[in-house]
Amino acid sequence: MKKVTAFFIALVLFLGTACGIHFFVDKNIKFDPHSFGAWINQHKFFAGDEIKTNIDDNTIVVLGSSEFRHGTSMSTHPVNLFKNNSMHMMMVGAGYYQSLFHSVELAAIEDGIKNKKVVLILSPQWFKKKGVLAPAYASRFSEDNFIAMLQNKHISKETKEYIIKRSKKLLRGDPPTKDRVEKYERIFMTGTASLSDRQYVHFYRKFLAEKSKLSIYAAAKVKGVKDYDPSKTYSTEEPDWQKYAVKAEAEGREAVEDNPFYVDNRIYKREFLPELKKKKDSAIHSSYAKSREYNDLRCFLRVCQETGIEPMLVLQPVNGYWYDHLGFPKEERQIYYQKIRDLAGEFGVQVADFSKEEYTPYYFIDKVHLGWKGWLDVNESIYKFATKNEKQ
Repeated sequence: MKKVTAFFIALVLFLGTACGIHFFVDKNIKFDPHSFGAWINQHKFFAGDEIKTNIDDNTIVVLGSSEFRHGTSMSTHPVNLFKNNSMHMMMVGAGYYQSLFHSVELAAIEDGIKNKKVVLILSPQWFKKKGVLAPAYASRFSEDNFIAMLQNKHISKETKEYIIKRSKKLLRGDPPTKDRVEKYERIFMTGTASLSDRQYVHFYRKFLAEKSKLSIYAAAKVKGVKDYDPSKTYSTEEPDWQKYAVKAEAEGREAVEDNPFYVDNRIYKREFLPELKKKKDSAIHSSYAKSREYNDLRCFLRVCQETGIEPMLVLQPVNGYWYDHLGFPKEERQIYYQKIRDLAGEFGVQVADFSKEEYTPYYFIDKVHLGWKGWLDVNESIYKFATKNEKQ
């Protein structure tokens, strides 16, 4: 009898603690918009509901990849340039986050985007022949966002079927996740799910949601993401772009010193010099003309179209000095730029086109990531896109 009593007391204490943690986290899941928006973390990217909770009228959702992590000490990096501005970015992306992931992410959070706008920063390197690699996609796959995408009534059957087919193919190396994706397909698409399928997904979804909320709260606290302070105010003035242009020039010149690629000299010595001879003319047969990524990008634009989200594509240039060293043909680079323009034209969407900046000094911090002037151009285009209706 004593053992039974002890068991029930322990159970009650456990449930009480679990409920207490749940309600505490639920009440404190809103963070400072700048701090949370600039936080680059997979827990955040997988947590669609928590992202929506932290979107307000001044948020512009910006999707991209590894550029967010690079150059954070530059005055023109968005974490610094916009830190006192009322407009703030909800950044989503790191290495290997590409169009297909962002299609799912957008479908999961679109109903929480107040201004109905989104920016997608395109990396030329996404558009290699195979597009996103299977192991990379599997490591970035969010089941919670995938289910939310399937439940989104604005997304067409055709678009969902494309995402499902691509995801199943890319998840072949992760059989347990692929099996669950097929369960989700039976439940939300084909209607052929068994009772056990439905029960499993019902409880597993609750588990994912709870895990996501706890994980993001704990990770945010560890990383020092600031708490929400409703009394904090920000400037509504447009940044002085000319002032930042002077800073970009000065910071770039100081960091680059005299290397011929106009990148950070520390990176030049560490990453460029050891492989200059080996990489010389190593990409003379390379091309971004044919890639599965184009169809994934087309899928992203369909998600925008079907949900009423206005997108802007940021067309980053390649680092012309480095790509010339690699022997990557200039005409092939132009084909890539034009294919992006054509795809944008097909959907009638805006492109911030920086393809003419391949040889602009201080545009890159390294071989592929935006530098002092690069981030400045991209930030200005995003700011004007985010605020254009306010100025009319």
